[in-house]
Order: sequence, then structure tokens, then C-alpha cells
Amino acid sequence: TGLLQCCDLKDVKLAYQLNKALEKGDNWKFLDVDRLNGYWSKFFSLLCMMEQIEVVLKWYKEMSSSLFYPTPKNILDLLQALDAANQLEVIPSVW
Repeated sequence: TGLLQCCDLKDVKLAYQLNKALEKGDNWKFLDVDRLNGYWSKFFSLLCMMEQIEVVLKWYKEMSSSLFYPTPKNILDLLQALDAANQLEVIPSVW
């Protein structure tokens, strides 16, 4: 619910704080695999909407290889962020 509020408020700073809390110790174990993937999906969508493209790409590279499986919506969000940043030439490297 916390991350949903961050997304509704478009508050990336609060989302980072929530993420820090999740990464402490074994807190991530409180979420099952589906909820954890849902969390990362929403977090990434918020980043695509609110962060600079360099930050989005950094998170994408770190997250997609080990933390979550991007949903079609995440890919669309990433493509829109790349388009908004005029960085479409990056598409082959993230595909």
C-alpha cells in the first residue's frame, strides 16, 4: 500500500525511502514472489515517470537482471521515458 500511495502522489523521494526500508535486513521476505514483483514493477513505473533517463536506465539494468520480470506496462513506460528524453537510440541496448 505504501508504494501505491507514492505512485498516486508521484512522490519518488518517498518511494526511495520505502525501498530503503524494504532492503534492510530480511524485510523483503515479508512479500511473496508475486507481491515482490508487483512492488518492483510499480517502483520502476514511478521511476520512468519521475526520474531522469540515466537514473531509469541504471535501475532497469540492475532490476531486470535479478529483481523483477518487466511487465508489458514496464516496457511501455521505459519506451515512453526514452522517447521523452529523446534517447530512442538506446532501445537496442535495453531490449
